[in-house]
Amino acid sequence: MPRRPPPRTRAAKSTRRGGGHCAPDFPSIGAKALRRYHAERHLHPFCGALAKSTGEPCRRTPAKGRTRCRLHGGATPRGDGPAGWHTPGFPDGLPTGKPCSDALKAWTRRKRRAEIAAMSSEERARLEERRQAIKPGSTAERARRRRNLDARRWLEEITREPGSAPTPERIELAALRAKAVAHLARLDAELAARPDDEPPAGGLFD
Repeated sequence: MPRRPPPRTRAAKSTRRGGGHCAPDFPSIGAKALRRYHAERHLHPFCGALAKSTGEPCRRTPAKGRTRCRLHGGATPRGDGPAGWHTPGFPDGLPTGKPCSDALKAWTRRKRRAEIAAMSSEERARLEERRQAIKPGSTAERARRRRNLDARRWLEEITREPGSAPTPERIELAALRAKAVAHLARLDAELAARPDDEPPAGGLFD
């Protein structure tokens, strides 16, 4: 029966790979690295997710290659390609339309026809009135058409409102505006007729 080798002592373990963690300068090296990390920590990006425990943005370091820490989604694996991790892969690429099969569409049509057949005459009349009242299109398109109609009605009401009676101040301003326009037209005519070195005629209120 072969004899077992004697167990290694702590001194023998410490001599493996140059002493390992028992090196005398290891504590100083670790403390220096920690001081350098904490001194430059404000320059590094942080997670920023809302922490439930404090209600403030998370100050943890994001996971490698992520924008969140491992506690706020940074540890969630991501798949390669446009599909992503939560999207199933398709051999011919992602489908372009809605994920609704032809069988489901046919079943929906049959169900709707059965519901209409089970309606009473009054319910069918209300359904026809609703179909004629609602124009085809999506909900967003119908909402946009309603907004445009309201804006058109508002503009028509504004244009149909009678103008207010002219006041003496408005009459005076209109006269000054007409005088200014006539003076600018006269100046333009003079500038077109005179040579470049001739000074212009009198002022506006001469």
